[in-house]
Amino acid sequence: MNRISFVLGLLLALSFQLDAQNWRNEISSNYFYIRVADNPVQYWDLPGHHPQTANKDIQFQIWQKDEDLYERTFIFPSINGSQNFAIKNKAGYVVDVSGKKDLNPKEKLQKKTGKKFKMKKDNGAQIQTWTLDGGVPDWQQWRLIVVDKHAVMFENVFTGKAIDVTGGNIYQNGTKLQSWDRNNSGSQKFVLEYAEGPRKGQLLSFE
Repeated sequence: MNRISFVLGLLLALSFQLDAQNWRNEISSNYFYIRVADNPVQYWDLPGHHPQTANKDIQFQIWQKDEDLYERTFIFPSINGSQNFAIKNKAGYVVDVSGKKDLNPKEKLQKKTGKKFKMKKDNGAQIQTWTLDGGVPDWQQWRLIVVDKHAVMFENVFTGKAIDVTGGNIYQNGTKLQSWDRNNSGSQKFVLEYAEGPRKGQLLSFE
């Protein structure tokens, strides 16, 4: 009986690992809309319209869904086979935590010369589009924190903070996305909706 229990436990553990690998494979090979988990009509969005949105340094917001796959759908390439991911839209830009707003003279010079200054870890930093920096720095890497069958939170590897809907206002078009301490609120929980293919419109399952 003990041996049977051990084998069953091993099979369950293996099944869990395979399921986890399945969703990881799915997000690295399919494009998804990212929707607020607690609001079925609000999705990640960029203000304006293509081609203006195919650029860097644009802050993400939430908005009602449209069919612009170019700016509003995302794929999650794994970072060197690790548990971390980039979040990249079809326009080729990645989700990035903004730099510091108040720059000292040295940082202003670094910005002017195109060098990356120390990134901002404070609450309220913008979640924005940016070009993929060489080597995928930590501020462009994300952990997917699975909340339930469908919902996840996105935690930045550099800041340790989550992507958050500003002010918890998950029902208002144009509300910006920001970096904030993880608090497990509805403003930090999102679902992934297949944007193309036979599963279009369905939610990704993490089970």
